[in-house]
Amino acid sequence: MDAIGGDRRYAVPVGFGMAVSMWAVAYVCRLPAVMAPPWIVLVLLLAAVAWWGISVGRWTGDGWLAGARAGLVAAILNLLILGSLLTSAESGAVMPSAALWLPGFVVVLAGLAAVASMVGSRHPDAGGGRSWTGLFAKIAVLATFLLVVAGGLVTSNEAGLAVVDWPNTFGSNMFLFPLARMTGGIYYEHAHRLFGALVGLTTIGLAIRVWRVDGRAWVRRAATAAVVLVVLQGVLGGLRVTGGFTLSTSEADMAPSVVLAVAHGVLGQLFLAVVVGIMVVSTTTWIEAPARERRASAGADHSLQAWLVAILVVQLVLGAVQRHTAQGLIVHISLAAVVVVVAAFAGARAWGLYHGVRPVQQLGQWLMSVIAVQVALGIAALAVTQGRAVVGAPTTLEVTIATAHQATGALLLGLAVALALWTRRILEAEAG
Repeated sequence: MDAIGGDRRYAVPVGFGMAVSMWAVAYVCRLPAVMAPPWIVLVLLLAAVAWWGISVGRWTGDGWLAGARAGLVAAILNLLILGSLLTSAESGAVMPSAALWLPGFVVVLAGLAAVASMVGSRHPDAGGGRSWTGLFAKIAVLATFLLVVAGGLVTSNEAGLAVVDWPNTFGSNMFLFPLARMTGGIYYEHAHRLFGALVGLTTIGLAIRVWRVDGRAWVRRAATAAVVLVVLQGVLGGLRVTGGFTLSTSEADMAPSVVLAVAHGVLGQLFLAVVVGIMVVSTTTWIEAPARERRASAGADHSLQAWLVAILVVQLVLGAVQRHTAQGLIVHISLAAVVVVVAAFAGARAWGLYHGVRPVQQLGQWLMSVIAVQVALGIAALAVTQGRAVVGAPTTLEVTIATAHQATGALLLGLAVALALWTRRILEAEAG
Protein backbone atom coordinates (compact mmCIF):
# COMPACT_ATOMS: atom_id res chain seq x y z
CA MET A 1 0.00 0.00 0.00
CA ASP A 2 1.29 3.46 -0.90
CA ALA A 3 -1.05 5.61 1.16
CA ILE A 4 -0.12 7.79 4.08
CA GLY A 5 -0.94 5.92 7.26
CA GLY A 6 -0.22 2.53 5.66
CA ASP A 7 3.17 2.55 3.95
CA ARG A 8 5.83 3.63 6.46
CA ARG A 9 8.44 4.43 3.81
CA TYR A 10 7.89 8.13 4.24
CA ALA A 11 11.35 9.31 5.29
CA VAL A 12 12.76 9.89 1.81
CA PRO A 13 9.78 11.80 0.30
CA VAL A 14 9.34 13.99 3.38
CA GLY A 15 13.09 14.47 3.77
CA PHE A 16 13.34 15.68 0.18
CA GLY A 17 10.40 18.01 0.79
CA MET A 18 12.12 19.45 3.83
CA ALA A 19 15.39 19.94 1.93
CA VAL A 20 13.73 21.53 -1.10
CA SER A 21 11.88 23.97 1.16
CA MET A 22 15.10 24.91 2.94
CA TRP A 23 16.96 25.39 -0.33
CA ALA A 24 14.16 27.59 -1.65
CA VAL A 25 14.29 29.78 1.46
CA ALA A 26 18.08 30.08 1.35
CA TYR A 27 18.12 30.81 -2.38
CA VAL A 28 15.58 33.62 -2.21
CA CYS A 29 17.10 35.16 0.91
CA ARG A 30 20.57 35.18 -0.65
CA LEU A 31 19.52 36.79 -3.93
CA PRO A 32 21.65 39.92 -4.53
CA ALA A 33 18.48 42.01 -4.65
CA VAL A 34 17.28 40.60 -1.31
CA MET A 35 20.22 39.73 0.96
CA ALA A 36 18.06 39.13 4.03
CA PRO A 37 19.73 39.40 7.45
CA PRO A 38 21.13 36.07 8.71
CA TRP A 39 18.69 35.88 11.62
CA ILE A 40 15.72 36.08 9.24
CA VAL A 41 17.19 33.33 7.09
CA LEU A 42 17.70 31.17 10.18
CA VAL A 43 14.13 31.69 11.41
CA LEU A 44 12.69 30.80 8.01
CA LEU A 45 14.86 27.69 7.73
CA LEU A 46 13.82 26.51 11.19
CA ALA A 47 10.19 27.20 10.30
CA ALA A 48 10.50 25.01 7.20
CA VAL A 49 11.95 22.16 9.25
CA ALA A 50 9.26 22.54 11.91
CA TRP A 51 6.45 22.59 9.33
CA TRP A 52 7.57 19.36 7.72
CA GLY A 53 8.23 17.78 11.12
CA ILE A 54 4.75 18.63 12.39
CA SER A 55 3.20 17.46 9.10
CA VAL A 56 4.91 14.05 9.05
CA GLY A 57 3.97 13.59 12.69
CA ARG A 58 0.31 14.26 11.90
CA TRP A 59 0.36 12.07 8.79
CA THR A 60 2.01 9.02 10.34
CA GLY A 61 1.42 9.13 14.08
CA ASP A 62 4.94 7.74 14.54
CA GLY A 63 5.92 10.37 17.09
CA TRP A 64 9.45 11.70 17.19
CA LEU A 65 10.77 8.86 15.04
CA ALA A 66 8.97 10.11 11.93
CA GLY A 67 10.58 13.53 12.14
CA ALA A 68 14.00 12.12 13.01
CA ARG A 69 13.98 9.91 9.92
CA ALA A 70 12.89 12.69 7.59
CA GLY A 71 15.27 15.18 9.21
CA LEU A 72 18.18 12.80 8.69
CA VAL A 73 17.42 12.57 4.97
CA ALA A 74 17.12 16.36 4.70
CA ALA A 75 20.38 16.86 6.59
CA ILE A 76 22.24 14.54 4.23
CA LEU A 77 20.87 16.43 1.20
CA ASN A 78 21.83 19.74 2.77
CA LEU A 79 25.43 18.60 2.97
CA LEU A 80 25.56 19.47 -0.74
CA ILE A 81 25.50 23.16 0.19
CA LEU A 82 26.86 23.01 3.73
CA GLY A 83 30.34 22.59 2.28
CA SER A 84 30.15 26.10 0.82
CA LEU A 85 29.79 27.46 4.36
CA LEU A 86 32.72 25.47 5.71
CA THR A 87 35.37 26.43 3.17
CA SER A 88 37.75 29.36 3.34
CA ALA A 89 37.02 32.21 0.94
CA GLU A 90 40.75 32.83 0.57
CA SER A 91 42.14 29.33 0.07
CA GLY A 92 39.02 27.34 -0.78
CA ALA A 93 40.13 24.67 1.68
CA VAL A 94 37.71 23.01 4.10
CA MET A 95 38.10 24.54 7.57
CA PRO A 96 39.05 22.25 10.49
CA SER A 97 35.81 23.15 12.27
CA ALA A 98 33.93 21.16 9.61
CA ALA A 99 34.69 18.02 11.60
CA LEU A 100 32.34 19.34 14.29
CA TRP A 101 29.89 21.23 12.10
CA LEU A 102 28.95 18.33 9.86
CA PRO A 103 27.81 15.81 12.51
CA GLY A 104 26.45 18.64 14.64
CA PHE A 105 24.29 19.90 11.77
CA VAL A 106 22.87 16.43 11.16
CA VAL A 107 22.04 15.93 14.84
CA VAL A 108 20.44 19.37 15.26
CA LEU A 109 18.32 19.13 12.11
CA ALA A 110 17.13 15.60 12.86
CA GLY A 111 16.49 16.58 16.49
CA LEU A 112 14.43 19.64 15.62
CA ALA A 113 12.36 17.65 13.13
CA ALA A 114 11.87 14.94 15.77
CA VAL A 115 10.54 17.42 18.34
CA ALA A 116 8.21 18.99 15.76
CA SER A 117 6.99 15.56 14.70
CA MET A 118 6.24 14.64 18.30
CA VAL A 119 4.06 17.76 18.52
CA GLY A 120 2.30 16.90 15.27
CA SER A 121 1.60 13.35 16.40
CA ARG A 122 -0.65 14.72 19.15
CA HIS A 123 -3.04 15.96 16.46
CA PRO A 124 -3.17 13.14 13.89
CA ASP A 125 -4.60 13.77 10.44
CA ALA A 126 -7.56 11.47 9.96
CA GLY A 127 -7.94 12.33 6.28
CA GLY A 128 -5.65 9.65 4.88
CA GLY A 129 -5.84 8.54 1.29
CA ARG A 130 -2.73 10.37 0.16
CA SER A 131 0.09 8.69 -1.68
CA TRP A 132 3.71 8.99 -0.63
CA THR A 133 4.68 8.59 -4.27
CA GLY A 134 2.28 11.36 -5.18
CA LEU A 135 3.79 13.55 -2.47
CA PHE A 136 7.29 12.78 -3.74
CA ALA A 137 6.23 13.71 -7.28
CA LYS A 138 4.75 17.00 -6.07
CA ILE A 139 8.06 17.80 -4.37
CA ALA A 140 9.88 16.97 -7.61
CA VAL A 141 7.58 19.35 -9.50
CA LEU A 142 8.21 22.11 -6.96
CA ALA A 143 11.98 21.60 -7.08
CA THR A 144 11.96 21.60 -10.88
CA PHE A 145 9.83 24.73 -11.08
CA LEU A 146 12.23 26.49 -8.70
CA LEU A 147 15.08 25.38 -10.95
CA VAL A 148 13.29 26.82 -13.98
CA VAL A 149 12.91 30.13 -12.12
CA ALA A 150 16.59 30.06 -11.11
CA GLY A 151 17.54 29.37 -14.71
CA GLY A 152 15.36 32.25 -15.83
CA LEU A 153 17.16 34.56 -13.43
CA VAL A 154 20.49 33.44 -14.88
CA THR A 155 19.35 34.35 -18.39
CA SER A 156 17.59 37.57 -17.36
CA ASN A 157 20.68 38.74 -15.49
CA GLU A 158 22.92 37.73 -18.43
CA ALA A 159 24.89 35.57 -16.01
CA GLY A 160 25.05 32.34 -18.05
CA LEU A 161 28.81 32.64 -18.45
CA ALA A 162 29.60 34.15 -15.04
CA VAL A 163 31.31 30.88 -14.08
CA VAL A 164 33.82 30.02 -16.77
CA ASP A 165 34.26 26.29 -16.14
CA TRP A 166 32.24 23.11 -15.58
CA PRO A 167 31.73 20.77 -13.73
CA ASN A 168 34.03 22.65 -11.35
CA THR A 169 33.52 26.27 -10.31
CA PHE A 170 36.67 28.33 -10.89
CA GLY A 171 38.65 25.15 -10.41
CA SER A 172 36.95 24.25 -7.10
CA ASN A 173 34.65 21.35 -6.40
CA MET A 174 31.17 22.68 -7.14
CA PHE A 175 29.90 21.71 -3.69
CA LEU A 176 32.82 23.31 -1.87
CA PHE A 177 32.89 26.69 -3.61
CA PRO A 178 32.82 29.27 -0.77
CA LEU A 179 29.55 31.09 -0.18
CA ALA A 180 31.47 34.33 0.38
CA ARG A 181 32.56 34.27 -3.26
CA MET A 182 29.05 33.75 -4.62
CA THR A 183 28.31 37.36 -5.55
CA GLY A 184 26.53 39.01 -8.47
CA GLY A 185 26.31 36.89 -11.59
CA ILE A 186 28.40 34.15 -9.99
CA TYR A 187 25.68 33.63 -7.39
CA TYR A 188 22.94 33.25 -10.02
CA GLU A 189 24.92 30.78 -12.13
CA HIS A 190 26.46 28.76 -9.30
CA ALA A 191 23.22 28.53 -7.30
CA HIS A 192 21.48 27.35 -10.47
CA ARG A 193 24.01 24.54 -10.74
CA LEU A 194 23.49 23.53 -7.12
CA PHE A 195 19.71 23.50 -7.61
CA GLY A 196 20.27 21.35 -10.68
CA ALA A 197 22.10 18.80 -8.53
CA LEU A 198 19.22 18.78 -6.04
CA VAL A 199 16.66 18.28 -8.82
CA GLY A 200 18.77 15.46 -10.23
CA LEU A 201 18.85 13.68 -6.89
CA THR A 202 15.11 14.28 -6.40
CA THR A 203 14.36 12.81 -9.81
CA ILE A 204 16.49 9.73 -9.16
CA GLY A 205 14.87 9.27 -5.74
CA LEU A 206 11.39 9.57 -7.25
CA ALA A 207 12.26 7.12 -10.02
CA ILE A 208 13.56 4.54 -7.55
CA ARG A 209 10.35 4.80 -5.58
CA VAL A 210 8.21 4.47 -8.72
CA TRP A 211 10.21 1.44 -9.85
CA ARG A 212 9.71 -0.18 -6.45
CA VAL A 213 6.04 0.50 -5.70
CA ASP A 214 4.22 1.29 -8.96
CA GLY A 215 3.06 -1.72 -10.94
CA ARG A 216 2.21 0.25 -14.07
CA ALA A 217 4.93 -0.33 -16.67
CA TRP A 218 4.21 2.90 -18.53
CA VAL A 219 4.64 4.96 -15.35
CA ARG A 220 7.96 3.24 -14.66
CA ARG A 221 9.02 4.07 -18.22
CA ALA A 222 8.06 7.70 -17.64
CA ALA A 223 10.19 7.75 -14.48
CA THR A 224 13.11 6.30 -16.44
CA ALA A 225 12.64 8.96 -19.11
CA ALA A 226 12.70 11.64 -16.41
CA VAL A 227 16.07 10.39 -15.15
CA VAL A 228 17.50 10.36 -18.68
CA LEU A 229 16.20 13.87 -19.30
CA VAL A 230 17.57 15.33 -16.07
CA VAL A 231 21.03 13.87 -16.75
CA LEU A 232 20.96 15.17 -20.32
CA GLN A 233 19.81 18.55 -19.06
CA GLY A 234 22.73 18.79 -16.67
CA VAL A 235 25.24 17.88 -19.37
CA LEU A 236 23.71 20.39 -21.79
CA GLY A 237 23.94 23.10 -19.14
CA GLY A 238 27.63 22.42 -18.65
CA LEU A 239 28.50 22.12 -22.34
CA ARG A 240 26.63 25.37 -22.97
CA VAL A 241 29.47 27.03 -20.99
CA THR A 242 32.50 25.02 -22.10
CA GLY A 243 31.53 23.78 -25.55
CA GLY A 244 33.19 20.45 -24.73
CA PHE A 245 34.36 18.20 -21.93
CA THR A 246 37.29 19.89 -20.22
CA LEU A 247 38.55 20.63 -16.72
CA SER A 248 40.33 23.79 -17.85
CA THR A 249 39.59 27.04 -16.03
CA SER A 250 40.81 29.28 -18.84
CA GLU A 251 38.25 31.22 -20.86
CA ALA A 252 40.49 30.75 -23.89
CA ASP A 253 39.74 27.02 -23.82
CA MET A 254 35.98 27.49 -23.72
CA ALA A 255 33.57 27.64 -26.64
CA PRO A 256 30.19 28.81 -25.23
CA SER A 257 27.27 27.68 -27.38
CA VAL A 258 24.10 29.69 -27.86
CA VAL A 259 22.48 26.70 -29.55
CA LEU A 260 23.07 24.58 -26.46
CA ALA A 261 21.82 27.44 -24.29
CA VAL A 262 18.52 27.41 -26.19
CA ALA A 263 18.32 23.60 -26.04
CA HIS A 264 19.08 23.70 -22.29
CA GLY A 265 16.31 26.22 -21.67
CA VAL A 266 13.71 24.32 -23.68
CA LEU A 267 14.60 20.90 -22.29
CA GLY A 268 14.27 22.22 -18.75
CA GLN A 269 10.64 23.13 -19.35
CA LEU A 270 9.93 19.87 -21.17
CA PHE A 271 11.40 18.02 -18.22
CA LEU A 272 9.04 19.92 -15.91
CA ALA A 273 6.12 18.78 -18.06
CA VAL A 274 7.23 15.14 -17.74
CA VAL A 275 7.48 15.40 -13.95
CA VAL A 276 4.04 17.05 -13.85
CA GLY A 277 2.70 14.06 -15.77
CA ILE A 278 4.23 11.64 -13.26
CA MET A 279 2.74 13.69 -10.44
CA VAL A 280 -0.74 13.58 -11.97
CA VAL A 281 -0.80 9.82 -12.51
CA SER A 282 0.66 9.11 -9.05
CA THR A 283 -2.16 10.75 -7.08
CA THR A 284 -4.71 8.66 -5.23
CA THR A 285 -7.45 10.56 -7.09
CA TRP A 286 -6.08 9.33 -10.43
CA ILE A 287 -5.61 5.75 -9.30
CA GLU A 288 -9.06 5.52 -7.71
CA ALA A 289 -10.92 7.40 -10.45
CA PRO A 290 -14.05 5.60 -11.70
CA ALA A 291 -14.50 4.22 -15.19
CA ARG A 292 -14.35 6.81 -17.93
CA GLU A 293 -17.53 8.68 -18.69
CA ARG A 294 -18.70 8.93 -22.30
CA ARG A 295 -19.24 12.49 -23.53
CA ALA A 296 -19.97 13.66 -27.07
CA SER A 297 -17.57 16.59 -26.60
CA ALA A 298 -14.67 14.58 -25.22
CA GLY A 299 -13.10 13.73 -28.58
CA ALA A 300 -12.89 17.38 -29.59
CA ASP A 301 -11.32 18.29 -26.26
CA HIS A 302 -8.77 15.49 -26.53
CA SER A 303 -7.62 16.91 -29.88
CA LEU A 304 -7.79 20.54 -28.77
CA GLN A 305 -5.68 19.90 -25.67
CA ALA A 306 -3.10 17.93 -27.65
CA TRP A 307 -2.78 20.86 -30.05
CA LEU A 308 -2.42 23.23 -27.12
CA VAL A 309 0.50 21.23 -25.70
CA ALA A 310 2.19 21.14 -29.13
CA ILE A 311 1.74 24.87 -29.73
CA LEU A 312 3.05 25.70 -26.27
CA VAL A 313 6.20 23.65 -26.91
CA VAL A 314 6.81 25.55 -30.16
CA GLN A 315 6.21 28.84 -28.35
CA LEU A 316 8.68 27.89 -25.62
CA VAL A 317 11.30 27.21 -28.29
CA LEU A 318 10.66 30.59 -29.89
CA GLY A 319 10.81 32.27 -26.49
CA ALA A 320 14.14 30.63 -25.70
CA VAL A 321 15.55 31.70 -29.06
CA GLN A 322 14.40 35.27 -28.49
CA ARG A 323 15.85 35.44 -24.96
CA HIS A 324 19.24 34.06 -25.95
CA THR A 325 19.66 35.67 -29.37
CA ALA A 326 17.29 38.68 -29.34
CA GLN A 327 15.89 37.32 -32.63
CA GLY A 328 12.42 36.23 -33.68
CA LEU A 329 10.38 38.55 -31.48
CA ILE A 330 7.69 39.16 -34.14
CA VAL A 331 7.19 35.43 -34.70
CA HIS A 332 7.08 34.85 -30.94
CA ILE A 333 4.44 37.55 -30.49
CA SER A 334 2.41 36.27 -33.46
CA LEU A 335 2.29 32.72 -32.16
CA ALA A 336 1.45 34.09 -28.70
CA ALA A 337 -1.86 35.29 -30.12
CA VAL A 338 -2.60 31.73 -31.29
CA VAL A 339 -1.61 30.32 -27.89
CA VAL A 340 -3.95 32.73 -26.12
CA VAL A 341 -6.92 31.79 -28.32
CA VAL A 342 -6.34 28.02 -28.09
CA ALA A 343 -5.61 28.07 -24.34
CA ALA A 344 -8.60 30.26 -23.55
CA PHE A 345 -10.86 28.06 -25.69
CA ALA A 346 -9.55 24.83 -24.15
CA GLY A 347 -9.86 26.28 -20.65
CA ALA A 348 -13.37 27.61 -21.24
CA ARG A 349 -14.57 24.24 -22.59
CA ALA A 350 -13.04 22.32 -19.69
CA TRP A 351 -14.60 24.75 -17.23
CA GLY A 352 -18.00 25.11 -18.84
CA LEU A 353 -18.80 21.70 -20.31
CA TYR A 354 -17.83 19.38 -17.50
CA HIS A 355 -19.66 20.40 -14.35
CA GLY A 356 -18.97 17.95 -11.57
CA VAL A 357 -15.84 16.58 -13.29
CA ARG A 358 -13.67 18.28 -10.73
CA PRO A 359 -10.07 17.85 -11.97
CA VAL A 360 -10.97 18.83 -15.53
CA GLN A 361 -13.12 21.78 -14.48
CA GLN A 362 -10.56 23.11 -11.99
CA LEU A 363 -7.70 22.82 -14.46
CA GLY A 364 -9.78 24.69 -17.02
CA GLN A 365 -10.22 27.54 -14.54
CA TRP A 366 -6.51 27.56 -13.77
CA LEU A 367 -5.60 27.54 -17.44
CA MET A 368 -7.76 30.58 -18.18
CA SER A 369 -6.40 32.47 -15.17
CA VAL A 370 -2.75 31.73 -15.93
CA ILE A 371 -3.06 32.61 -19.62
CA ALA A 372 -4.47 36.00 -18.59
CA VAL A 373 -1.47 36.55 -16.29
CA GLN A 374 0.90 35.46 -19.06
CA VAL A 375 -0.59 37.96 -21.51
CA ALA A 376 -0.11 40.76 -18.98
CA LEU A 377 3.47 39.66 -18.32
CA GLY A 378 4.22 39.46 -22.04
CA ILE A 379 2.98 43.00 -22.59
CA ALA A 380 4.93 44.21 -19.57
CA ALA A 381 8.11 42.46 -20.75
CA LEU A 382 7.78 44.09 -24.15
CA ALA A 383 7.19 47.50 -22.57
CA VAL A 384 10.15 47.47 -20.19
CA THR A 385 12.62 46.16 -22.78
CA GLN A 386 11.72 48.53 -25.60
CA GLY A 387 14.48 51.04 -26.18
CA ARG A 388 16.77 49.40 -23.63
CA ALA A 389 20.41 50.29 -24.12
CA VAL A 390 22.58 47.51 -25.51
CA VAL A 391 25.29 48.26 -22.95
CA GLY A 392 24.54 48.00 -19.25
CA ALA A 393 23.05 45.50 -16.88
CA PRO A 394 19.29 44.89 -16.98
CA THR A 395 17.27 46.59 -14.28
CA THR A 396 15.60 44.72 -11.43
CA LEU A 397 12.21 45.41 -13.01
CA GLU A 398 13.31 43.95 -16.34
CA VAL A 399 14.76 40.88 -14.68
CA THR A 400 11.65 40.29 -12.56
CA ILE A 401 9.17 40.61 -15.43
CA ALA A 402 11.23 38.60 -17.92
CA THR A 403 11.77 35.77 -15.43
CA ALA A 404 8.12 35.74 -14.38
CA HIS A 405 7.09 35.59 -18.05
CA GLN A 406 9.35 32.60 -18.66
CA ALA A 407 8.27 30.78 -15.49
CA THR A 408 4.59 31.34 -16.27
CA GLY A 409 5.17 29.84 -19.72
CA ALA A 410 6.51 26.71 -18.04
CA LEU A 411 3.50 26.70 -15.69
CA LEU A 412 1.16 26.93 -18.70
CA LEU A 413 2.78 23.89 -20.29
CA GLY A 414 2.45 21.96 -17.05
CA LEU A 415 -1.23 22.87 -16.73
CA ALA A 416 -1.89 21.92 -20.35
CA VAL A 417 -0.25 18.52 -19.84
CA ALA A 418 -2.19 17.94 -16.62
CA LEU A 419 -5.49 18.90 -18.31
CA ALA A 420 -4.83 16.62 -21.28
CA LEU A 421 -4.02 13.70 -19.01
CA TRP A 422 -7.03 14.16 -16.75
CA THR A 423 -9.44 14.57 -19.67
CA ARG A 424 -8.25 11.29 -21.14
CA ARG A 425 -8.43 9.59 -17.75
CA ILE A 426 -11.99 10.62 -16.96
CA LEU A 427 -13.72 11.32 -20.29
CA GLU A 428 -14.13 9.04 -23.27
CA ALA A 429 -15.34 10.14 -26.68
CA GLU A 430 -18.61 8.62 -27.84
CA ALA A 431 -18.23 6.15 -30.69
CA GLY A 432 -19.19 7.34 -34.14
